[in-house]
Amino acid sequence: MIETIYSLLEKIGYIHPVHPPFTHGPIGAVFVAFFLGLAVLVWRRQNLLLSAYHAVIIAFILLIPTVLAGIMDWQHFYSGAWIFPIQMKIGLAISLFILLSITLIVFRITDVHSSIKIMLFTLCFFNVMGLGYFGGQLVYEGRTPIVSEDFMAGRKIFVNHCSGCHPNGGNILFPNGSKGPMPVFTQNKLSDPQAEELYSYIIHGLANPMRSGNK
Repeated sequence: MIETIYSLLEKIGYIHPVHPPFTHGPIGAVFVAFFLGLAVLVWRRQNLLLSAYHAVIIAFILLIPTVLAGIMDWQHFYSGAWIFPIQMKIGLAISLFILLSITLIVFRITDVHSSIKIMLFTLCFFNVMGLGYFGGQLVYEGRTPIVSEDFMAGRKIFVNHCSGCHPNGGNILFPNGSKGPMPVFTQNKLSDPQAEELYSYIIHGLANPMRSGNK
């Protein structure tokens, strides 16, 4: 099912992860709630708390498809590898779900002081900052050397299938070189020509990356 979705996306020219575009929804809504909470503290306008509450509702709703898209990307691009950034993102996503749920419940209680609500906004804010940080660790391509046009096809395959666990050719799962849970890439996942492109990139690209000023 997951591979079918990515195959359809690839046919229309979309080869990137589907999770990152979704993240702007819940993260943006949490940011709005947080800054509205700050505005309540600065300008003492309690009516802004209602707008913040609506932002939390939006964040809670959008969190569900965002998490589902993240699970899809994890299975497709990382073959379900249990790497540290993934562990942190899963933990933080669960934490954010709990915090948003608590915030929604607290808002239904009329006698809760506004400072408690603002504190919850703040906790949600730092939670999504953590999610963004570890998400950036997964997708930041600066860990993958730039190469000449001859090896760009192999580099794209490496970025999509290997860089999450092997930034710059290393092994963040087992730094000492243990085999570890290396997934099997079948013909449906990686064709022979693609494997050859990947091999060329690993041998020539990772071994001899282009430096600043190189042609």
